[in-house]
Formats: sequence, structure tokens, C-alpha cells
Amino acid sequence: MKTFSTEAICAITGSHPACIRRWSKAGLITIQHAQAGWKSDQIVDIYRVVNLVASGATLKEIRHWKIAGKQTFTPGWPAHRGELLWQLEYGSDRSLARAMRQIDHDYCGDDYIYRVLRPLNKWLREDNRPGAQNRLTRFHAAVLHRAHCVMRHAKRNNMVPVFLEAISVSDETDVWLEAIRLTRQGFKVELANPDTDKPDMVSLPYEHHLLWCATGISSSHHSAFLKKLDAGEPIRLCGPDTRITLS
Repeated sequence: MKTFSTEAICAITGSHPACIRRWSKAGLITIQHAQAGWKSDQIVDIYRVVNLVASGATLKEIRHWKIAGKQTFTPGWPAHRGELLWQLEYGSDRSLARAMRQIDHDYCGDDYIYRVLRPLNKWLREDNRPGAQNRLTRFHAAVLHRAHCVMRHAKRNNMVPVFLEAISVSDETDVWLEAIRLTRQGFKVELANPDTDKPDMVSLPYEHHLLWCATGISSSHHSAFLKKLDAGEPIRLCGPDTRITLS
């Protein structure tokens, strides 16, 4: 029977090695034998878990469904956002960090960021109820703490180095959310916020150099980007707005 490596399984299913390890530990998929590799029936199990997790189901819910032999209702992503909102309003900094860590551990990085943290960040920034600024401040601090945790782990494990240069910022929290997302994809991220309009100099070797653009890119940054791109450097634009600005 044909077998697959963990790297191949992740490429096929769109999952992450860390998630597969957690799902195996939770009993959701059959544990792989290191020498034998993953088998075809295990790929089916992983696909099933990937699809269930993408709906916002918790590992506890998926484990219960597996035992019961059928899927039932899950409150999904709104419940996770609601839990963090409750923590921001009433919980301690420690319980907020614990809740964020648990969600981070259960889901793939893209789902965690795009389905929970980024929508919550947008909602908090548009909120004008009493206490809104305090909730937003606590949320940013919690995101910063989570980013530092995962980035330290990536550094210890010698993951693929990425330089994330924020050249235009409208929301500092969103930049750190991107750092978390990239780290959860298997990168070792170094984040830089420029103080001037001059592009940052990358002193260490990086396999990828990303220019984060939230409010466009200045002509000087864009010229520097094109020169590096023409030189064959591994650089690209990312972020919500990569248009060239007049400033």
C-alpha cells in the first residue's frame, strides 16, 4: 500500500503538521507510524477532520461525533468570538490568554485568523459602546502576547525565516495577526515597522521578504521593491491595499 510523508499529507489536505499532531493526540485520526508513513485511509480521516474544523467545531465535539457515529449541531465560529468577547469584558488577562491559546491550538492558522481574530478585531474597532476602548486595548495586548509566544516557538524550532516589513499600517493589531498566521504556517517571522519612508535593510538571510501594505505603498518603497524583484530576490507585496500612493 502506498504511503505518504507528513509533508505530503499537509500539502494534499491543506493542514499543518502541528494540527495533525494535535488531532492524532486527541484520537481524531489514527496515529502515524514514523517509519511506515501515512496510509490512504488516514488521508480520508484527516480530510474529514479538516472539514469539520473548518466549520468551527471543537476537538471535543468532533471526538464526540466520532464516538456517536453522527454529526450534530455546533455553534462554530460565532461561539469562539463570543467566548473571547466575554473574556475581554469580564475575564482576567490570564484567562483571556488561555482562551486564545486553546483556539489557536485547535485550529489551522488561517481559520483561526480569518474566522475568529480578524472579524473580532474589526468588530471591536467599530464598537462605540461604553468600555469599547478598554476591550480593544486588551485585545491588542492579548494578540501581541500570543504572537510573541508562537514566534518564540518558531525561533526555537528553526522554522523557515520570513521578514515581514510593515511599510504602511492602518491597524497595528492586524499586522501582528498576519505574523501569527504566517508563523502557524511554519515560518519563523521577524516583524519590522519602519520609522521613515526609507525601506528597511534586511541584514540576515531570509527565504521570504514580505512587504505589508495596509494603506498603499509609497513610490520610494515601490521602486525599491521593483529593484529587488528584478534582482531575483524573494520579495512580494501583501496586505489589504498594495496600490501606489502619491505621498
